[in-house]
Amino acid sequence: MVDHSLLKSGNKVLVDKQPYLIIGTDFVNPGKGQAFTKIKIKNLLNKKIIEKTVKIGEELDEADVLNTSMQFLYHESNNLFFMNLESYEQLELAVSSVDFDPRWLNDGDECDVTIWNDAIIDVNLPNFVTCKVISTETVAKGDTVSTTLKDAELDNGITIKVPAFIKQDEDVKVNPTTGEYSSRA
Repeated sequence: MVDHSLLKSGNKVLVDKQPYLIIGTDFVNPGKGQAFTKIKIKNLLNKKIIEKTVKIGEELDEADVLNTSMQFLYHESNNLFFMNLESYEQLELAVSSVDFDPRWLNDGDECDVTIWNDAIIDVNLPNFVTCKVISTETVAKGDTVSTTLKDAELDNGITIKVPAFIKQDEDVKVNPTTGEYSSRA
């Protein structure tokens, strides 16, 4: 059970037998009547956000959710496979249940993973991934007046904008959440 004082942003609770992340709280003490807390919660299974009112004395169950670091192993058909670095246990996750392009995952990448009921329910990509440029456009020599960007196709099949000085077969660091070039690797 989660005590009323533990209803803080970042805590995880069970509502209707599903895990939720508290993303906002607002304590309300009306002039008449009982005080209560309005919480804004995000369902960890389907990512929907709802608001719920919790009265003083009412308790919520704490969600038995584990956040851990796991290594991405490989992508096969419609599943992603991850390995726990401590127990070497392997878990799989359906591609349809992630909210990012799985092509950003490279074999061996470490990701922050959320596990509930011995199943992965959420994956956070690394802040930056390293990719190889397999083809890029050529730029006119001396075009350094402005920040010139050109298209570059990466080894994962994604095309991004990179600065003019990046050449084919170079490794680049990319932010996978925005798809933007960060630096040379």
